[in-house]
Amino acid sequence: MTTFIMCYTASAADAPSSGLTQLDKTEKVTITWAVNPAPPFHIFEGKYASQGIGDVMLNSIIAQLPEAEHTIVRMPHSRISKSVDADINLCFPCLIKRSRSSKWVYSKENVEYLPLGVIAHPDTIAPFLDSNGRVSFKHLIENSQLTFAKPVARKYPDVVQTIVENAKGNPRFETIAGADSATRVLNQLEYGRIDFTLEYPAILTYLTRTEGKSKLQYYYTTELGETPIPGAVGCTNNAWGENVIEHVNEALKSIVDTPDYRASQGFWLSP
Repeated sequence: MTTFIMCYTASAADAPSSGLTQLDKTEKVTITWAVNPAPPFHIFEGKYASQGIGDVMLNSIIAQLPEAEHTIVRMPHSRISKSVDADINLCFPCLIKRSRSSKWVYSKENVEYLPLGVIAHPDTIAPFLDSNGRVSFKHLIENSQLTFAKPVARKYPDVVQTIVENAKGNPRFETIAGADSATRVLNQLEYGRIDFTLEYPAILTYLTRTEGKSKLQYYYTTELGETPIPGAVGCTNNAWGENVIEHVNEALKSIVDTPDYRASQGFWLSP
């Protein structure tokens, strides 16, 4: 796969006239940003190109850190993960903020996502709903009549990742690879080729905004509940990453309440 690299070197002239987070001009900070094709977080083409949640966030951070040199590198999520594992200096704009991580150092929380939930046609899920309108992901996986699919590189919180790992090898367990795999899974659901998936509702929002009204619905799971999930910027967990995150945290103070930032989150993340 060809990697697209775009270099953006900010200068003081690029910066807004007020509310800036200025880096010490004696300190040269170079930040490599990795982005992947994962709508609605990063959108590379189509009607909403460059308007994803992560796109708006990243552009805002770059504008707030004009003394740094910013390089944006497009690569698949699997390569981003392997690069960070190899201690290569990278930052990723849209991460789920875990309580701890050996590979990432996180910024302050800058967004909240609804939790992973089951996405499927209502007729498929109706027999499995409990009195609270939730569905057990484990019960769906264990049903021999239902086919589950997921993006090949997707990892889940431990409580559901264990269920997924135990289901591998089942003929009704499928993985989908390639660019935009999350939206491709939803397309397979629309066509009736699979029965359910586990996904963030923002992906379904993207599908409906780009392809029109969908019959698919999102359901909370009994395993993960309804607690919002914190999001943050993440950088390689080393001295370089810790330094960059300090600057990112300062930039975020001037970003999180801006109209553009709030509008982006409302557009993609509202239920």
